[in-house]
Amino acid sequence: MQAFGPRASTPGRPLTPGLDRRQLLRALGVTAGLASFPGLLAACGSDGDGGANASGDLLVWYWGEQEAAGLKKFFEAQVQAYNSSGTDSAGKVQAVLQESDTLYTAFRTAAEAKKGPDVQFFWGGTQALEDVWMGHVEPLSDHVSSEFLDQLDTDARRETYWDGKQWGMPFYQIGTAWAYNKQMFAKAGLDPEVPPATWDEFVTALTALKKSGVVPLGAGFKDAYLGGWLISYLGGQNFDSIDDAIAVFRGEAEYSGTKYTEWLERLKELIDRGLFNDDVLSIDLYQGQQMFESQEAAITNSVQPQIVGFERKLGADTVGVMRTPVYGTGALADFFPAPSQVLTITSFSPRQDRAGTFLEYLHEPEVMKAMYEACGAITPDKRFDPAWLNTEADKKMAEWKSSLPNFWYQYYYPFPFERDGVTPGVQQLFQPGGTVANAVSTMQEAIDKWRREQPAQVKAYQQWQLLS
Repeated sequence: MQAFGPRASTPGRPLTPGLDRRQLLRALGVTAGLASFPGLLAACGSDGDGGANASGDLLVWYWGEQEAAGLKKFFEAQVQAYNSSGTDSAGKVQAVLQESDTLYTAFRTAAEAKKGPDVQFFWGGTQALEDVWMGHVEPLSDHVSSEFLDQLDTDARRETYWDGKQWGMPFYQIGTAWAYNKQMFAKAGLDPEVPPATWDEFVTALTALKKSGVVPLGAGFKDAYLGGWLISYLGGQNFDSIDDAIAVFRGEAEYSGTKYTEWLERLKELIDRGLFNDDVLSIDLYQGQQMFESQEAAITNSVQPQIVGFERKLGADTVGVMRTPVYGTGALADFFPAPSQVLTITSFSPRQDRAGTFLEYLHEPEVMKAMYEACGAITPDKRFDPAWLNTEADKKMAEWKSSLPNFWYQYYYPFPFERDGVTPGVQQLFQPGGTVANAVSTMQEAIDKWRREQPAQVKAYQQWQLLS
C-alpha cells in the first residue's frame, strides 16, 4: 500500500533509504501495461502441469519486518518448528525475507520465468489483485479447506476476493487511526479521555489546541503519500457500501457530488483554519509523524504498530488513539480501517497444495499468539483471542474492529487514481489559491485517463463482486 503510507523497520519511516512502497510502485509502473496481457481476466490459476504436491523445498518470499519489527525472528522460528514437526514429508520450507524495493520486481521476474517462490507476500487489496489479474497467483481457495476460509476475518478476505475465489490469505492486519497527546488535550482544556467524535467537535478541539500554542495536526506531504491517507480517512464517509467506492472505476458513477467530494470541502476547512503545520508541503510524511513523537504536534495520522510504539515510549497517560471524526451520513461514516497484508500461492508453483497446508499452519492459534508477542502483528482470524492483547491502544482498536465497518479506500482503487488525481489534487489545496473544484476535476481526469489506458483492468473491476 503503500496502503497506509511509508512504513519501515521503525514504523512511519521510509521503507528503505532509496525507495518506499509508493516509490516502488511508481518505479514499477505497477498498473502500466496490464492491458497488454490478453489473458489478464482468465487468471484462474495454474494448469496443474507440475502437479500440486511435487517434492522439494517449499520456497516462501515474505515481507513485514520493515513495518512490524520482530516478524523476521517469528517467521524463522515458525519455519523451524514446522519443518521439525514432520507435517510435510515431501520437503522443507525455506523462507526468505524480501527487501522493500525488490518485493515486486523480483517476483515479477520470477513469474515471467515461471520459476521462483511457491508462496509470495503482497501488500493487500488491489496491490495484490493486480498480480492476480496478470495471472501470477493461484486461487487460495483451491488449496485450503472451506473450514479454514470460514475462520478468516470476512473484512480481510474481501480485499482479495475476486471472481468468486479467494486469492490472498490475510497474514496480518494494521489498524489505521490517529494518535493524540492527552497531556496537550488537557492543557488546551479538552477532556484527554474523550477525543472528538464528530466533525464539529474535531474543529473545536483543533482550534483549542492551536490557541494553546501547539501544532494541532502534524503531517508531511512533500513525498506525496499523505493524499492516500487523507482520502482513506475522509473520502468514504458518505458511502453506504464499498461498492460505492469502486462504482467510479467500473464506470457506473462520476467522481462528483456530495457522496464523493464532500471530504475535500472538510479538508479545505482544516487547511483554511491553519490547523496543520505550516511546513506540511516541505516535509515528508514520516517527519510529520515525528512531530507527534517529539511532542511538537498534538495529533498525527498513524498505524497500529506505530501508535503502540508511541504508547510504550511516552506512556499510556500521554498517548491516546482516536478514530476519524464523523461528518458524513453514509453507512461507512463511522468506521475503523484495519486492512491486511497477504500471502498468496503462486500460479507457477508445483507445490500448491503443500503451500496451502503451510499457510493454514500460520493461522493456528498458538502461531497467531506467537506472532503478536513477537512483533505486535494481529492475525485477521476469528480465532485470534483479544485476551492476548497487551497495550491499551491494541485493546481499544480491537474493540472498534469488532463493532464497526472496516474499510480502507486505498485498497480498493487503482494506484493511478492516487498518483495522477488524489495526490496533485489534494496538494494544491494546501497551496495559495487551491480550490476544491480543481481537486475534483483533477481526480475525475485521473479516472478517465486510467479507464482509457487500462481497459482490461476496468473489466476486472466490473467483474469484482465483493464478498458479503
